[in-house]
Amino acid sequence: MISEAYMNSVGRLPAMLEAIQSAGVPPRFTIEFLKSLGFKSTNDRAFIPVLKGIKFLDESGVPTEKYKAYKNKSEGGKVLARALKLAYEDLFLADENVQDASQTKIAGIFATKTGKGETVTKKMATTFKALADKADFSDKNDSPEEHVEESMSPVKDITLSKKDTQFHYNIQIHLPATKDISVYNAIFKSLKEYLL
Repeated sequence: MISEAYMNSVGRLPAMLEAIQSAGVPPRFTIEFLKSLGFKSTNDRAFIPVLKGIKFLDESGVPTEKYKAYKNKSEGGKVLARALKLAYEDLFLADENVQDASQTKIAGIFATKTGKGETVTKKMATTFKALADKADFSDKNDSPEEHVEESMSPVKDITLSKKDTQFHYNIQIHLPATKDISVYNAIFKSLKEYLL
């Protein structure tokens, strides 16, 4: 997965992120709401698709739980880092510290993953870097999935009866995003060997 949303100019993006931390949560994040925050340029409107790309807004523009969590200024940087790891999963698969990579390298990954032209991939890379600069990646052991949905963790069901005790395990596997079918074949072959 990789968000393809970008801004033509990211000079105001840090101020926009700060503004949503300071303002109230709107029922829907619209162009009018963006204007009310002081961002009236037509170029500023690209901020809305960027927020949708990192799942701070749903497709209809309604702020999500991530958006609300980001408003906590002491934790906002970590919330943004987790959101970026999910929205730009393919970047982090290519380089787990991609937030520290050069813009040229990031643009190259975008080009490979999206097939877009050089002008667009440069803007995608610039947008990602501007977002990453406002994120806090200090917790290296932080898994984005842990904070998004608790039900994603393995579940252990225990069934008790008078005669015996049975344990049932439901195992959930998160497969890597790849077009190489041999990766999936290797995973399932390994599962068959060790679980059956």
